[in-house]
Amino acid sequence: MNKRLIIVRHAERPDIPAGEVGNDVLLNAQGLQASFAFGQSLNQNIISIRTSPISRCVQTATEIAKAVGYGISNIETCTDLGSPGYFISDGSLAWRHWQEKGSQRVNQFLLDGSECWDGFNDLEKSAAQFKNKVEKALRSSQNGTHLWVTHDTILAAFAARVLDEPITIDQWPEYLGSLIAEISSGGKMRFQYNANYHSRRK
Repeated sequence: MNKRLIIVRHAERPDIPAGEVGNDVLLNAQGLQASFAFGQSLNQNIISIRTSPISRCVQTATEIAKAVGYGISNIETCTDLGSPGYFISDGSLAWRHWQEKGSQRVNQFLLDGSECWDGFNDLEKSAAQFKNKVEKALRSSQNGTHLWVTHDTILAAFAARVLDEPITIDQWPEYLGSLIAEISSGGKMRFQYNANYHSRRK
């Protein structure tokens, strides 16, 4: 049995202007090239590609699809992977925390926060729901690899709650960082985290 699901952060983009959410910020040239190279490096049978509807994620998914010969028209968009995603209940309310507290504080909350913040779902429950969705996708699947393209906040918050050793802020996912979920021969789901694309290639 060879079933795998890769959750990957989108590729490189320019810096988001201060004070802006940045949903309209697209990949730069390096990001487009790296997305294609990422796809080339997979060397796997890609049986589905799903992406956040935010344009830079769609671009990442599209370049990967080109590299692996997957039909671009078959790429699915999914708001669970962004806009707002599993962990945010209200984007406007959540955005206030980034404005008032700064990204470092919000990122730390996403990794280990247990308190309730306006605009966010319960992080533990959301991670459990997301894990169930990943497991269902794998167990009901034919052999092959699924690819889900998302954002660093979703990838980090999820990885921090499903790995045997939770990640720290120093292990925050870089561009094309990924979390790989597999069903072992014994039927157990296991995860492997790669903070950046290059560590996965080694």
